[in-house]
This record gives sequence, structure tokens and C-alpha cells, in this order.
Amino acid sequence: MYRIVLIDDDEARAAILRDALTEEGHSVPVVLSWRALSWQLVEESQAEVIIADASSPERDVLEHIVFLSETLELPVVVLGAPEDEETMRRAIRAGVAAYVAHGIAARDIAPILKVAALRYAEYRQLRQELTTTRNALNERKIIEQAKGILMRKFQLDEAEAYKRLRRLAMNQGKKLADVALMITQIENL
Repeated sequence: MYRIVLIDDDEARAAILRDALTEEGHSVPVVLSWRALSWQLVEESQAEVIIADASSPERDVLEHIVFLSETLELPVVVLGAPEDEETMRRAIRAGVAAYVAHGIAARDIAPILKVAALRYAEYRQLRQELTTTRNALNERKIIEQAKGILMRKFQLDEAEAYKRLRRLAMNQGKKLADVALMITQIENL
């Protein structure tokens, strides 16, 4: 069962959905309209999932949904969403965990939430892997630059430059990439 924050401008529809979620055993500590949206309230609610209605004509709701998904790092289930392909793509790129363009029945909520939570966990893992890979590539690039500097300054071949870089890192008790960064920074002074 999940702690859910509902965001919907239609109070009657939000009440029906809140009751259905509560009946399914979920907790709904906060129900907000888009106009009354408070990031602080969402964070304080310790929500595990956000269900947001996207049919509000007053605002660019998708921008708020993207912000919710990226900033709060919670799975966001979008209901009543526009069916155009570009909007769907933007929502999915932003990490929206479930995008439901049609109405749903109370019995549909549990599987949608479960899929959304699983999909979002997978999305977060992929983002973490991407960040780790980018960091490793950046470190590799810096190490290659430092090796190039050592090769030029001391007339070394690549293997010897790498050995010296490693030895320097071990002697200083630092990571290879940190020592390489220091070398490139000194060279750029």
C-alpha cells in the first residue's frame, strides 16, 4: 500500500478517487488543486506516489508534472492526460511512471500504482547508471588529458605516463582521477 498525494482541480473527482484509494488500503494524506500546489506539503506528506490530473485547462500542467517527477523523485501517475504523441513523449522523458489518457475504474488503480512504482524504480536505476557512466567517462577523459601532459612534459610513452600518474595517486592517497584533475588544472593556469 502506498502514501499518495492527489493533485486535481476537480474537488468532486478528487474525493471519489481519494475514497477509492483509501478503500484499497492506500493512505492519501494530501489532496491539492494545481492552484494550491505546495512542494513543501508534498514533501512533508512523505508521499511514495503522486497521482496528478492533467486535464486542467488553466495551466501548462505537464510542466508542473515534469517538475514533480524530476524534483521530488517520486513516481507520478498522470490521469486524464492529453492523447497527443508529443505530450506523451515529453511526459515519458521526464520520468512519468504511468500516463493514462482515458478514465479509470477503482479496480484499475492497484495495478496502475504497482506498475508505476516498478517502472519508476527502473527509471531511477537507469538514471543512476547513466550518471555513473558519465562520471566514469569524464574521469577517463581527465586521466587521458593528464597522461598527455606528462607525455609532453617528460617525453614519456603512454604506459610510463600512466605508471607515474598511478604512483603519484598512490603516494598521495588519492584517486587517480583526482590527481589527474590536479595535473590538468595546474597545466591550465
